[in-house]
Amino acid sequence: MKRIKAKRPLGSATLLKLRNKQRVLIREEIFLLSCFMEEWYWQNQAMKENEQYKDPEFRMKRWTKIRHQILGGPGHGHGYLQELINERMDNLLVRLKNDIPYIPEKEYYAYTYFIAGFDNRMVAYLVGLPSDKMASSVKSRLKDEFLRLNSPFKFEYLEILPYLPARQLPNWQRNAIFA
Repeated sequence: MKRIKAKRPLGSATLLKLRNKQRVLIREEIFLLSCFMEEWYWQNQAMKENEQYKDPEFRMKRWTKIRHQILGGPGHGHGYLQELINERMDNLLVRLKNDIPYIPEKEYYAYTYFIAGFDNRMVAYLVGLPSDKMASSVKSRLKDEFLRLNSPFKFEYLEILPYLPARQLPNWQRNAIFA
């Protein structure tokens, strides 16, 4: 059998680089989901006949362990999410801790979950708050705390906080954030 050599078409180097970059980004985004999917498969398919995996408490402990490895959390330290935020946002969380060293751990992790795009109900569950209204009040307290800061990064912290209602801020702050 004759071996066929693959030839790249001339002028497509830019497109191929773009596709490679897109593939890497997709893999990075899917990585977190794949951890949960592997655990789901392991518990529901590979180990479904194992007595240990029939115990809901044991399965919940495994899910919790994986959740803390990926998302971090109060009392468990940083997870992959916080490392990713620091890596991609120029050590944003390190700067936040330096600017507000007294920030409660629950509010700190709630802020990281808000950055990731989780809604109030999910943030309340992950941080251990009794309701989604409490998560909303945490977001509001963080916003107020950021506005009082004398840090050059305060508007960066505010802009990253999702669903920031611009109509509640004075004009000079809105202009500084959304300029």
